[in-house]
Amino acid sequence: MRLVWRAHIIISFFVSLTLIFVVRLYTLQVRGYEEYKALAKKQHQSSIFLSAKRGDIYTSDNFPLALTEMRYLLYAEPKKIPDPAKYAKSIAIILEKDSIKSEELELALKEKLLSDLFWISLKKNLTLEQIKEIERLKFNGIGFEEEFVRYYPEKGLASQVLGFVGSDKEGNPKGYFGIEGFYEGDLKGISGTIFQEKDAFGYPIAVGDYKKISSKDGHSITLTLDRTVQFIIEEKLKEAVVKYGAKSGTAIVVAPQMGRIIAMANFSSEEDVEHNARNMAIADTYEPGSVVKALTMSSAIDMGKVTPSTTYVDDGPKSFSGHIVDTWDGKHYGIETIESILQHSNNLGAAWVGKIVGAKHLREYFINFGFGNKLGIDLEGGDTGIIREVSDWRDIDLATASFGQGISATPLQVVMAFSAIANDGILMKPFVAEKIMDEKGKTIAEFEPKALRRVISKKSSETMVDMLTAAVSGGEAKFFVSKKYLVAGKTGTAQIPLEGEYDPSKTNATFVGFLPKSRKFVMLIKLAEPTASIYASETAVPIWMDMAESLAAYYRIPPDK
Repeated sequence: MRLVWRAHIIISFFVSLTLIFVVRLYTLQVRGYEEYKALAKKQHQSSIFLSAKRGDIYTSDNFPLALTEMRYLLYAEPKKIPDPAKYAKSIAIILEKDSIKSEELELALKEKLLSDLFWISLKKNLTLEQIKEIERLKFNGIGFEEEFVRYYPEKGLASQVLGFVGSDKEGNPKGYFGIEGFYEGDLKGISGTIFQEKDAFGYPIAVGDYKKISSKDGHSITLTLDRTVQFIIEEKLKEAVVKYGAKSGTAIVVAPQMGRIIAMANFSSEEDVEHNARNMAIADTYEPGSVVKALTMSSAIDMGKVTPSTTYVDDGPKSFSGHIVDTWDGKHYGIETIESILQHSNNLGAAWVGKIVGAKHLREYFINFGFGNKLGIDLEGGDTGIIREVSDWRDIDLATASFGQGISATPLQVVMAFSAIANDGILMKPFVAEKIMDEKGKTIAEFEPKALRRVISKKSSETMVDMLTAAVSGGEAKFFVSKKYLVAGKTGTAQIPLEGEYDPSKTNATFVGFLPKSRKFVMLIKLAEPTASIYASETAVPIWMDMAESLAAYYRIPPDK
């Protein structure tokens, strides 16, 4: 019996072992077939990534703003290098001509060459000339890999509009913000791959399988930006920020009949790199201040509620929801017309007009002028601003919104609203890319001007152009007005809210306007927190007039005064 019992145990053991073996074999050969096949293929096949050449970016007058060129990565196989100190010194002398920097580079290279690694990157972004010099050294264990590098031949020109190229999570090039980010799909191209069979030691097999999927270069883009105008705007904006002690400045030039962005610039006095890279024209919202009075008047005129000669009695400060509202300078003018309200930039008069229009309609007009939405511009990184629902508006909210406080907008939204006034009341979609070309230079997409909507009638538009012209010639901007050209526009000096209260010593100064005879361009200038003067009439206006005369000369617009 004992022998039989032992025999049963032995037989059961071998049966169980056989079953385990069969199940495992089934798992490997049937259920796990694809997985293990892939692993085996990976062990015997290598893949080499072929990066695509990123598309170029040009101005409307065909000057390159962003290009991609072939550069080289220098690498080493430390275990094959007999004399790391000699290698490091020789290579450093070639790569860095400055003796001090050469010594620093030599130490860094030597440390890498002494590492216990099979492969290590030594330096990126080498030129072909540098490679040839290093190759003449005939150093064993030193090699090169081709790599595409993005560079900007105009240096910082239009940098915030362009965006930049960084790396994604896998380390591949990727565009961020601006044109680089918005048109990433067009610019990046399609990368390729080389698949080849390798032996047990990882070396390619000469007669093994080989497959190459070629990369496809990215598409190039021509922008609406004019190189000369962009340069003028950037240089004069920098001068203004420094001259008036502003924290930052923004300038936008638009062709109102088409919505083409001719120039867009930002400059910050701060040393913060991230802040200087930010496109404040589309990403930063602010309370625009009195420039909004032009939109309030446009609404009332378009609704037939007022005419330029409609009168209002300014007899002193007024209370709204328990808050006292006064004129910006404390002066009161008695009987005011709608035109003189704009000339004097009278807060009380604007609040009165806003009440006539009504909160519901005023908000609708603001939205139709482009506030509260991104307007569809082809740049990555924009903001919408804030126009609260009418149900949240009290009397004080309606009053302050009428003269541009308590609401927020981007500089782009403000300049496009004035572009609608200049363009017979029609708001155009702003755009920066003019056309896209394939890798052979053939145009594959062309962007045409697009009307978003009619905001006010043509008649209302003409009335507003006349009133804005009178506002400049007879208003607070008259002391710095151009001696050559008539100008239609509006100033805005908006106090900045801090911790729930407005700080009278800190303002955003804006002037937006155009030459009413030609209407070739509409331009906005915004200075954040100028210290030389808090008023737009003494900061934004002079720089606007200077820029406008430079642009008029460039466009050969004859003087009309």
